Amino acid sequence: MQPSAVRGAPQWLRGLLSEEFFDACAVHPAERKNDKNHFCADCAAALCRHCLPHDPSHNVLQIWKYASCFVVRVDDLKLFDCTGIQSHAVSDHEVVFLNERTARKRSASAENPCAACARPLSSGHDYCSLFCKVKHLGESDRGLRCALRVNRKAAAAVGEEAAVLEPQNGKRPRASSEAGPSCGEPFRKRSRKQHLPARSPFC
Repeated sequence: MQPSAVRGAPQWLRGLLSEEFFDACAVHPAERKNDKNHFCADCAAALCRHCLPHDPSHNVLQIWKYASCFVVRVDDLKLFDCTGIQSHAVSDHEVVFLNERTARKRSASAENPCAACARPLSSGHDYCSLFCKVKHLGESDRGLRCALRVNRKAAAAVGEEAAVLEPQNGKRPRASSEAGPSCGEPFRKRSRKQHLPARSPFC
């Protein structure tokens, strides 16, 4: 990605758009099927299947390949508004391309060109990929704030936002990145040791 494309973009979005997915995972080099096809938005890191199960409080996206390009399901991308990005139906799921597509001929005189790269689009869409929307909004006066969602809970249920932000018992609630192990940290198994029952006193 060019610097202008990441203007105002958070770390997780920069990582998502710059990551080379389906490369071998450096953490699990000896494992089979160790290609990195997941991305943790909270840790801004790519994961393979052996990195899972991950922290359940983190927002983990699964990356797919369609037409030799990286795609992500619209329903999984809860931290960014995909409105205006041309989507495609793959296995009964709506997906969008992560990166700018270069195979097709571009034309600024097309009836409905992409606002960022001028790639011809079907009517009713403004961008051909997530990258193009990030680039276009980052270079515009509006900026990326209009498309970024603060957190998963606010994106899923706006009515719960007050409850999420309200401190409980005078303490600030922990962020998702503080709630559990980060990427690459091993999960500790809970001890199954049981305490012996207290013995009754002798009469």
